[in-house]
Amino acid sequence: MTQASAANPRHAKGWSVDPFDNWWHTGSLPGTSTRAVRTHGGFCWAAFVNGRRMSPPADRDRDDLLWNMARNVKGWQA
Repeated sequence: MTQASAANPRHAKGWSVDPFDNWWHTGSLPGTSTRAVRTHGGFCWAAFVNGRRMSPPADRDRDDLLWNMARNVKGWQA
């Protein structure tokens, strides 16, 4: 499911992938947008946003925000 194809090394079967073994999937409907991520370290998150700005800068800003939040988690309680 996460094995990239030779034709498109950034996409697998429904997931975007990168050389660092991170996987993600994005989607949107009018008024919403979503992102689900699984990092190379096994950390997973999903974000649902009440808004749908379809532009590369807005997508990059949301992605950067989520990665920065994940990097700042020092540990999780069970």
